[in-house]
Amino acid sequence: MNNIPMKTRSLKLLEFLSLEKSADRLLALEVPKDALSWTRFCGALLLVLVVLLFLSGIFMAFYYSPIPGTAYDSVDFALFNVPFGSVVKGVHHYSWNLLLMVMGVHLGRSLILGSYKAPRQMVWVTGVIILLFVPLFIITGDLLPWDQKGYWSTQVRLSIISSVPGMGHIAARLLQGGSLTGVVALTRFYVLHILMLPGLLVLLIAVHFHFIRHRGLSEPLGADPVSRPRIPFYPNVVNRWLFLFIMVSIILGVISWHWIPPFGDPADPTDSSYIPKPEWWVLFLNQLVSVFKGGLAVLGSTIIPAGLAGLLICLPFIDRSPHRHPARRWKILLPAAAIVIAILTLSIMGYMEHFVLVEN
Repeated sequence: MNNIPMKTRSLKLLEFLSLEKSADRLLALEVPKDALSWTRFCGALLLVLVVLLFLSGIFMAFYYSPIPGTAYDSVDFALFNVPFGSVVKGVHHYSWNLLLMVMGVHLGRSLILGSYKAPRQMVWVTGVIILLFVPLFIITGDLLPWDQKGYWSTQVRLSIISSVPGMGHIAARLLQGGSLTGVVALTRFYVLHILMLPGLLVLLIAVHFHFIRHRGLSEPLGADPVSRPRIPFYPNVVNRWLFLFIMVSIILGVISWHWIPPFGDPADPTDSSYIPKPEWWVLFLNQLVSVFKGGLAVLGSTIIPAGLAGLLICLPFIDRSPHRHPARRWKILLPAAAIVIAILTLSIMGYMEHFVLVEN
């Protein structure tokens, strides 16, 4: 009996906020029972990591000062003087590393199982665009601590952007705000990182979910879509996602507590002898740039990466066969496997060049 007044108050609140119809649609929404199972773990985990990145980024923004003279000190203060500051920064650091890994696994699973097939072409296209969009956060975020690694990594990236034919030089100058990387560049990278890019990412994720909502999740191979069991989205799927969010937060928090995220020396623009080591996710791209030199440099910096991105986006329109089973799609999967092997080979070569040989 005590629940009746509570439900009445909830209904009145929803009516007051004009949300009663939205609440009814949410309660009526049903999804396949395997929407948040171990076989579809990656999508839910990606959303958890994005939320953790947003929350930890907001916390760090409270203490950050986007001025070259104080940016390093503000990060140092938040990392070592603010209670649990190292944990929050660690969650931010490890979340984006894990985000890239899980996105790769998620993409590979969708490719192998043919989840891009009609009518889910736009689910795949928006997912690939998100995959290509996420590295912009890393590129703009690396400069913000104003340490040696972030500063000189940004210099390398700006030089690569400048080498792109056409608008490359203009884009690099627009980001840099002049001929030198200083307060204007730091301010622009900061605004991009905490305002423009998050807003665009939320929009892309909303569009991605829009197509998932209307085109549905791909069926397991060999399953009958008609007899596929369904469950309420709320509270079943929502509660499972919240449990996953809590568990991932605890795990990343413990990792961050024991392994403080890396933080180098203050940036010294006069120290041109400093050679930044590329991150693991960009090793193959760095190796491409180093392989093609002189007049062929545009191949490694622009044509090959852009070609691979274009192939990924256009894959649903290239492979129009109705078959989803991997054994019947070997003409697509074999070239895809060759590309993955080439990327892994270039990454190993880059790791040997920048880490093993340098240390030896």
